[in-house]
Amino acid sequence: MRIYFYMPENCLPPVEEKEDWSKGEPTRLGHPGKASTAQHWIYLTFIRLSKAGVDVRLCHQMPGEGIVVALTGHLINGFRAPESIYLIGVVADGTPHPACHFHILQNAAHSRRLTRSAYIPHWPQPCLIPRHPARGERFENLVFYGDPPNLAPELKNPSFQKLLKNRLDLDFIIARLDRWHDYFEADCVLAIREFGSKPFLRKPATKLYNAWMAGVPMIGGMDSAFNSDGSAGIDYMRCDTRESLWSGLTQFRDDPDFRNSMVAKGRQAAQQFTPESITERWRVLLDSLSIRAPAYMGRHRALRTVDHLAQHMSLLVDRLRGY
Repeated sequence: MRIYFYMPENCLPPVEEKEDWSKGEPTRLGHPGKASTAQHWIYLTFIRLSKAGVDVRLCHQMPGEGIVVALTGHLINGFRAPESIYLIGVVADGTPHPACHFHILQNAAHSRRLTRSAYIPHWPQPCLIPRHPARGERFENLVFYGDPPNLAPELKNPSFQKLLKNRLDLDFIIARLDRWHDYFEADCVLAIREFGSKPFLRKPATKLYNAWMAGVPMIGGMDSAFNSDGSAGIDYMRCDTRESLWSGLTQFRDDPDFRNSMVAKGRQAAQQFTPESITERWRVLLDSLSIRAPAYMGRHRALRTVDHLAQHMSLLVDRLRGY
């Protein structure tokens, strides 16, 4: 069966960036909105699979048949896939759509609890500038990379930044959108969405493996994605309270050997999240689904209707259990 990647034409990357994207080397992953999500999950995946020799097609209209990979955010409520289509939904930061026969999730913990799904990591930050080796054991700059709403409110308060400077002589930097790739002067990455035990099952571990690739130790929250892809206390530090954050930062400041060990372990773990590794995950999954799809589509219509209802109930339970 032919494999299509579907995205509306108005979501294509800007014309001035077309050449970089066509090489599978976008200059950034920083455009806001749904178009950006489609570019990274649909268009970039299509480009990199094509460059790897996988027979995939890009389409801007839903095809009449075949295997179709689409962003669930582009599927309206009540959408039902034609019987000649096997629909793979890329959930990203959204929610699984009941019309999809299979779900691609960016969080391994979420995939473990949702049937007919697979975990595929988000692409790492392109054009990443690693920490400069000359910084050595300096521990001066604590940096958050991401949208400010994804940082715990207490940590955005100027009083935290002042206390951080007074107690640990650390400068806290919230990186601008156009500097999310720049770890040149970063000494530690901070990635705490909120204190507590919320698993954030819709969120990826991108901040973690970007830090690994940049050679910078990271302090993260209790995100299930961090815990699934990393090993707390070995390749990143995990904090659930303000007190544990201060304790962790103090340990990092006072024990450079501990920091260096985490960086070394992170570099090893990062090999699973390179563009080449993620492309291979996609290839293996699509090979598997190319075998599964014809068997599913050959089932009697009544069985497929029952299956659709069961799928709908499964997703309802998933949402009720929370994220």
